[in-house]
Amino acid sequence: MKILVADDSQTNLAIITDALLHMGHEVTATRSGEEALAAFLRAKPDLVILDVLMDGMDGFECAAKIRAIEHDDWIPIIFLSGSVDDNSIAKGIDAGGDDYLTKPFSQVTLSAKVKAMQRISDMRKKLYDTTCELSLLSSTDALTSVYNRLQFNTSIEEKLAYALRHNVIMALLFIDLDNFKFINDHFGHHAGDLLLKEVAQKLKSCVRKYDFVARLGGDEFAIIIQEVKTIEHAGVIAQNVLNSLLKEYQFTGQNFKISGSIGIACYPFAGTDSETLIRHADMAMYHAKQLGRNNYQYFTDQLFELENKQNHLRNTLRHALDRQEFFIVYEPIFNLESRELIGLEALVRWKQPQYGVILPKQFYPLAEEVGINTALDEWILKTICEQASEWYNLENNEHFKVSFTISSSHLLHKLFPEWVQQMLDKAKMPATMLEVIINTQKAITANYNQILEENIKKLSKNGIGIALDDFGLGFSPLFNIQNWPVTCIKINKSFVADITTHPHVAKIVRSISHLANDMGLAVIAKGIHTEDQVNQLLKNGCNCGQGRYFGEALEANKISAFLYTNKE
Repeated sequence: MKILVADDSQTNLAIITDALLHMGHEVTATRSGEEALAAFLRAKPDLVILDVLMDGMDGFECAAKIRAIEHDDWIPIIFLSGSVDDNSIAKGIDAGGDDYLTKPFSQVTLSAKVKAMQRISDMRKKLYDTTCELSLLSSTDALTSVYNRLQFNTSIEEKLAYALRHNVIMALLFIDLDNFKFINDHFGHHAGDLLLKEVAQKLKSCVRKYDFVARLGGDEFAIIIQEVKTIEHAGVIAQNVLNSLLKEYQFTGQNFKISGSIGIACYPFAGTDSETLIRHADMAMYHAKQLGRNNYQYFTDQLFELENKQNHLRNTLRHALDRQEFFIVYEPIFNLESRELIGLEALVRWKQPQYGVILPKQFYPLAEEVGINTALDEWILKTICEQASEWYNLENNEHFKVSFTISSSHLLHKLFPEWVQQMLDKAKMPATMLEVIINTQKAITANYNQILEENIKKLSKNGIGIALDDFGLGFSPLFNIQNWPVTCIKINKSFVADITTHPHVAKIVRSISHLANDMGLAVIAKGIHTEDQVNQLLKNGCNCGQGRYFGEALEANKISAFLYTNKE
C-alpha cells in the first residue's frame, strides 16, 4: 500500500515509517498537517495516518480537508493519539476518520489496523468498480454499441426540455426492421446479430453527432432528432434511413435484403410529453407496417382510432375488479443445479371481455392512470395470501417463498407493513413464506425516502423477504443492497436472453452473481427459455431461475398438484 503519515514528532515519525517500510509498504512521511495535505494531492495514497496533535493544522482539521477534496475515491484515515476518550473518538469520526491507533503501539497492532483498512478499502473499491461497470454497460446496447432503452428514456426527457426551452420542433423516429425474423430463421442468429450491428452504424451515419440513436430491443431502434426546421424535414431524414437500409447484405456467400418501417411523432404537434410521443411514434410505425413496410408514416389524427382502444381499456379497467376479471398465475422458481422447486412468483392477468387476456405491462400503467392500482395491489396480496396459505403445509419448506411485485405508491404508505401483516394473519400464512419484489429503477429514485426505507426494514423484521427486480438495468442501486435488508436480487431477462451468444453479457451476469454471493444474497435469473441458458447461468454463478423453460405459469387451482408432483 501507499501510505501517507503525518506526525510533527521526528522520533514518532521515524518509528512508524520504519515499521511500515518493514511491512513492505511505500511510505510518504510528513511533519505537519499542511505538508500532509499537499502530499495527499501529489502522492494519491491508499491510506492516511495522522497524528491528532500537531502544531498548526492538527490531524482533525487535516482529515476534514482531505474529505472535502475527495471525489469518487474514498481513502481510509487512521488517527494517532497518546490517549483516546469518547469525545476524541466522536470528534475524529466527525472529521472523517475511520479508526484510532493509540501510542505507543506494537508492530502487531499497527499491522492489524493497516490490514483492516486495506480490507475495507478493497471491498469499497469492488463495490465502486462494479457500480461503474454496470452503469457504463447498462446505458449501451451490448450488441450494437448504440444506446439502449434505459438511456433512451433518459435522453428523450432531456431533448424535450431542450425543445421546450428553445421553442423548436423535435422529431422522434421509431424504426422496426421488416421480416427480421426471416433472417434469423434462415441464416441463423449470428447473421441476425451482424445485421443489427451494421444497421446501428447506418442509423448513426444518417444523423448528426448530437442527435440520438438507440436500440430499444430486438430489431427496434429509435432516433431522436434534437431540432428540425419543419415536420417535412423529419420525413427527409426517415427516407434517408430507408435508403441506407435498402441494400444487399451478404452472409456466408448468400445475399439478402432488409428494409424498415418508420413511425414519426414530432413535438409539439404529436404530443408534448415523452409518454405521448413514444406512444404516437409506435402507432405510426405499426401503421407503416400495415401499409406494406419499407415506408415511413407520421402520427396523424386518423391514428386516434388506436388511441380509442386504449381509452376503452381505461374505461373498462375501472370496473374490472368489481367484475372479477383479474386472476393470478404463478411462475415456478427452481434451483438450477438440483432442479428443486424453491418458490413461486405471482403474476396478475386481466381477462378483458373484448380483447382477451392482457398482461400487466399493458394494463398496469392504465391502472395507475385511472387510480385503481392501490385497490388492485390489495386484491393481489389478499388473493395470494388466501391461495398460498393452502400450500404451506403441503410444501413444508421454510425456505419456500411466494413473491409478488408491489407498486411504489404502496411502498411509500406509512401503514403498508401493518396492512401486509394483517393480510398474513387473516390468511394464517407465515410471513417467512412471502417475498416482496421492488422494482430496481424505481428504488433508485427513492434512495433517500425515509418512509420507504422504514417500511422495507419493518417488512424484513416481520420475516418477509425483500427482492430487487431487474437488477443490472440502469444504475443498479448498490446503496440499497448495503443499507436495506435485501435478501434476493433478480437478473433481468434481457441478460438471460443474450448470455449464450454474447460474452459481454455473461460478464455482467457473473459480476452480479458474484457480488450477490459475496453478500449472502440469493440471485434469481428471469426469462429462462433454454438448457444452454441454464448451463451458462450456472457457469457464471447464478444458481436459481424461472421462465418458460420450466413450463408455463399456472393458475392457483393447479398449484397443489404441481407442488405434490415436484416433491416426488
